[in-house]
Amino acid sequence: MPVISPSAFAPPVTSRAANDATAPVSADLREKVRRLERAHSAQRAGQDAVPLGLPAIDALLPNGLLTGALHEIEAGPAPSGRVASHDGAALGFAAHLLGRFAALRPGGTLLWCRRPSGASDAPPYAAALAAWFDPARLLMVTVRRDEDLFWTLEEGLRCPGMAAVLGETRAADPTAGRRLSLAAEKSGVPALLLRSQPAPTQSVCTTRWRVASAPSHSTPGLTDVGATRWRIELRRNRFGAPSVTETPSWLLEWNDETHCLSVVPQALHGSTRADWTESDAERLVG
Repeated sequence: MPVISPSAFAPPVTSRAANDATAPVSADLREKVRRLERAHSAQRAGQDAVPLGLPAIDALLPNGLLTGALHEIEAGPAPSGRVASHDGAALGFAAHLLGRFAALRPGGTLLWCRRPSGASDAPPYAAALAAWFDPARLLMVTVRRDEDLFWTLEEGLRCPGMAAVLGETRAADPTAGRRLSLAAEKSGVPALLLRSQPAPTQSVCTTRWRVASAPSHSTPGLTDVGATRWRIELRRNRFGAPSVTETPSWLLEWNDETHCLSVVPQALHGSTRADWTESDAERLVG
């Protein structure tokens, strides 16, 4: 019995088609495919997003910061190169994110869990936090161990009426971070981790921000104290643009009158700085 192969009916393969099949895919095309896949994954998860109100940053995010996800904020080095044990810039940016999430769920509780770093450590000042959200909505919890901190955050995510949870920690336990990320995704409530030291390379967070204090700009001709400024970098962006060249750093300025952040235009620049390393680039994607 004669055997007929299906390939007998197929059109002949030209040399051009063969060359196209074996041609390497360009880096730009791979970049676009990865970006579309990440955006689709975020939409398929049914997660809401809260924009930061800063077009230059929101353009890199999937419609904003995802709720039901884990976000990390770490303190960056000061101009002297030293990382403070309790950095006010990182804390201020974390409070700003809490305020954005709180606006999405009016009346919801904000859980702030922290482990004191020493005898001189003091909790956040309520009057200062009022610039970002109503301190009456804040539930402050103090623990002795990192295990208790992550347990409290997970339990808080399961409680009804919770707007967001935040934990101050130095722990680098990937298992605890993974559990917290899954709990946030299941509840649809955002979880924030505020770190006074750089975060571990491997992490399950959706975004990671590095925040450092920046010199303020005084009024020309005067010796007044200018508005608060922060230098921030987006160190990891799970569902956004993964390229290092597309992930710049920004100089942000806080306006006490409007209670809004704005990007200082002349400070906007790319992240292709001399102090970037290969490990830094790897931490942007995940």
